[in-house]
Amino acid sequence: MPRYEFVCNCENEPKSFVISLSFSEYKEEIPCPCGKGLAKRMFNSFNVQNGLTAKEKQFGTTQNRKQMADFVKEQKNVRKQSYDPNSRESRSNEFWTGKEGLDGITSLPVDKKKD
Repeated sequence: MPRYEFVCNCENEPKSFVISLSFSEYKEEIPCPCGKGLAKRMFNSFNVQNGLTAKEKQFGTTQNRKQMADFVKEQKNVRKQSYDPNSRESRSNEFWTGKEGLDGITSLPVDKKKD
């Protein structure tokens, strides 16, 4: 059952309380529990943090892994924009770590986009 926060101004002092109501029982104003007036629904703001979803936690994803995945995706987009549109590199959906060619083994093509 959903929980709703209400506030009343009984005796000139705001009091807030939380009540569980079904969808069919919900109203914007309800009788105050103290019995001296009406209580109005209070809407609070909340922050959304860049955390892990339940599925990510279930499969063992860590914050570092998630950041690395975002970095690799970003590097793919940088690569697609920096190479000629008709080249293999810009058409490929492969994920690169962004350090190819620096290991001395992997060689990168040199047909970068001309400005």
